[in-house]
Amino acid sequence: MTDREDFLGSFPVTIEIDVQWGEMDAFGHVNNVVYLRYFESARIAYMRRMSQKGVFDTGQIIPVLAETACRYRRPVRYPDRLIVGCTITEVHEHGFSQEYEIYSDEQGEVVATGVGRIVLLDKRSQQKSLVAPELHSEIKLIESST
Repeated sequence: MTDREDFLGSFPVTIEIDVQWGEMDAFGHVNNVVYLRYFESARIAYMRRMSQKGVFDTGQIIPVLAETACRYRRPVRYPDRLIVGCTITEVHEHGFSQEYEIYSDEQGEVVATGVGRIVLLDKRSQQKSLVAPELHSEIKLIESST
């Protein structure tokens, strides 16, 4: 059993999501594709933390999900409240890698883990953009908040 407070403290960005009845599949548990939506919601929450500091505000540089994966550890059923944690694990020349975990209040356990790789694109040229020093600094600041 994982402690909820320990889980919350291990990620710089977390969101809470209530499982919806319509997210379940014919087998009575949350459909596998929904977990990727949960990751997306956490990723967007992280990006909003960054954009509040001004890096993405101009709309010139846009973050694009290049790849993602999920490991399903335990089935989730309605009703449940989930906490999705998101962290950046590595900054690359043109983007960064993130890790996600989903914690179930009902089960008191981590029910899924995942990864994502984000590439930064210049909106005008449609070419990869370098990670600006300001963005790298913001990531370090956010990550140090855990």
